[in-house]
Amino acid sequence: MIIGPIHSKEDAEKAITSIGQELIRRAKDITNDIERVTKIKINAEISADEVVNVNITKNYVTEFEEEKKNDN
Repeated sequence: MIIGPIHSKEDAEKAITSIGQELIRRAKDITNDIERVTKIKINAEISADEVVNVNITKNYVTEFEEEKKNDN
């Protein structure tokens, strides 16, 4: 998601609202495998000099399955 640089209170409000709308729009996709997710981390950076950047990271549980041996 890319939003233009922030130079005023109004720009900051628009950026924050846009971030919220993007999270709402992507909520179903973000949580589609929630049973294996241990943590969802959302980072948002708003700067006067740079484009707003939002990253969503999910950490997953590691699953280990042993193979069953057939002695036949």
